Amino acid sequence: MSVSVAVLGGGNGGHAAAADLTYRGFEVHLYEDARFASNMQKVFDTRKITMAGAAGNGEVTLAMVTSDLAQAIKGVKYIFLAVPAFAHDGYAEKLAQLVQPGQVITILPGAFNSLLFWKKLKENGVTDVVVAETNTLPYATRLRAPGETLIMSLFNPLKIGVMPASKTEETVEELKQFYPQLEAVESVIACGLSSLNPIIHVPGCILNAGHIEQAKGEFYFYTEGFSSCVAHATEAVDKERIALLQRFGYHSDIAAHGIGGAVVTDDIQEAIAGDPNFAKIKGPADLKNRYFSEDIPYGIAPWAKLAHAMNVPTPLMDSLIYIGTSILGFDCWEKGYSLEDLGIADMSVEKLKIYLQNG
Repeated sequence: MSVSVAVLGGGNGGHAAAADLTYRGFEVHLYEDARFASNMQKVFDTRKITMAGAAGNGEVTLAMVTSDLAQAIKGVKYIFLAVPAFAHDGYAEKLAQLVQPGQVITILPGAFNSLLFWKKLKENGVTDVVVAETNTLPYATRLRAPGETLIMSLFNPLKIGVMPASKTEETVEELKQFYPQLEAVESVIACGLSSLNPIIHVPGCILNAGHIEQAKGEFYFYTEGFSSCVAHATEAVDKERIALLQRFGYHSDIAAHGIGGAVVTDDIQEAIAGDPNFAKIKGPADLKNRYFSEDIPYGIAPWAKLAHAMNVPTPLMDSLIYIGTSILGFDCWEKGYSLEDLGIADMSVEKLKIYLQNG
């Protein structure tokens, strides 16, 4: 009997995960919020997704496609959430009222927001549920059309943190049946600080903002936009991120080593611009793209907030967030989740590490 999983979210990541896991023999329940169901009506009508690329080629038939969240997660142990970070709070609220003991929620990726889910679970008296998060989507992927996914590459390693960290070994061992490339890190904070998007997207997008505005999508960000000066700014952000990891005593490595692409190098420009999979990706098409609207307030801003609380200086991160605020027209410090939202305000490094370990 095949293992059943729920995949929540009908965007790029949700399509890829649902297709890939079905293709590999798992029974997939795909959920999309009713507000967005029309964007993938073809999948609702047929339960079929056509996939191409690095994970295989063919058409798969999903076990279930639904806008009923309770139905989607009923009877499954493993729940994979692949939605934008701004939607995490809503999902945390709903899942805290629906999950059952023994279930495992994995956020693809988490950006510290497994802590948001953990806080909601505790507030609702839920016990014996584990929350994990990865540092990125398992896939470099794009939707060609509703029900048609292109998976350009798989991220390997795929880092993962578990809340509470005391359950890391057993949880990761179970989750490896779905993603064998998983590599456990010390905590969900260590995992969030291993995310690639804030490092790669934010400096490059801000420094290329004029070009992005003029090109309107006819722009190859990872090749045209990743020049030497952009690479230098990116590496400076990376140094601030590493300093924060070191404040916790966690393992740290430069971002160029985490990309896992075609080029093995210490130079982040070579790692990105030299990867043919990145070279295929156009955009962003405008300044409202998620590279701006998600990766600044929900990506790099939480790093800076945590760094401030831990007395780690992040002048370049701070500058990018302030410039992003000007570009986007809303306060990128306030838009994302606060340390209070995550349940970790006013904690010292030592107290926070105990909380991460034990819950």
